[in-house]
Amino acid sequence: MNSLEMTFKSFKWTDYTAPTPELLCQLATELDVPERVMLNSLDTDYLPQFEIYEKVQFVVLRLMEPETKSDASSVQELTTKVALFITEDRLVSIHRLPLREIEEIKRHISDKRPVELTKQKLISHFYEQTAIGFDKPLSDLEQRMELIEKSFFSHNKSKDFLREGFYLKRKSSAFKKVLKLTLDLLTKLVGKTDCSMVNFQESKDRLERSLFYAEDVYDNVQSLLNLHISVESQKTNEASFRTNEIMRVLTVLTIFFLPLNFIAGVFGMNFAHIPFLQHEHGFWYSVGAMLAVSLMLAIYLLKQGWLRKPDIDLEKPPES
Repeated sequence: MNSLEMTFKSFKWTDYTAPTPELLCQLATELDVPERVMLNSLDTDYLPQFEIYEKVQFVVLRLMEPETKSDASSVQELTTKVALFITEDRLVSIHRLPLREIEEIKRHISDKRPVELTKQKLISHFYEQTAIGFDKPLSDLEQRMELIEKSFFSHNKSKDFLREGFYLKRKSSAFKKVLKLTLDLLTKLVGKTDCSMVNFQESKDRLERSLFYAEDVYDNVQSLLNLHISVESQKTNEASFRTNEIMRVLTVLTIFFLPLNFIAGVFGMNFAHIPFLQHEHGFWYSVGAMLAVSLMLAIYLLKQGWLRKPDIDLEKPPES
């Protein structure tokens, strides 16, 4: 466990990294908050939220995970939680991992005169680092989205296109959820406490811009996936249509040759007495019967429209 304590003119800031359960219970007693709330401050499943326990304001922020896995796509995998317990003269921050953002806050504080730092300003630093943390991941997400768009319209489209697309959709959806809840949390924080929006305006603008980028990536991926499914469905329909055309031609040919085979089979039987077998014009009678049957079948098929070419032309795109 690591801890940091800094005392200012009007309040004291204490930061804990991976505190023990015993210390959390002690802090719960000191701050007069339920132990379950304090113990859950290290739970990875909490989303950004704001609650008030008598004289203690409880704020949960989610910052980018220090070491994100390449296939991370959920809120818990992409971000980590920071719990803030705010009283009149104290601010306690708790997190389970060492965070670069905390070091940045310390550096900002060191650059200024500590006596001038207010509790509102320190909270605004947490919000500022939260907002900054989403810039690079969203920029990388946009670049990855552009690569997928280019691969979609190329002939060498990857077989993993769908998997990559759904991964980007899940990741952008997770960013959308965190950013939207963080902005809602800021509205509650300003509305229910003495915090002024003036100190948070820059962070709010950055969060709104990040939310716009996340929504844009999500919408583009969704459209691209729908387009991919439509194209693949069209290819399947065209292949099915061609197969049906082949079967139609074979069926028509079969219809013509079945009665002809029947006639040829009857006159080819090895019986001593067959009509027209000894007749001098027997062969021509059989050929005439075959031609008559073929002509009647052709007339029937024409009336039924089976010999007509389909109106759909696969080589020509449909008119809009």
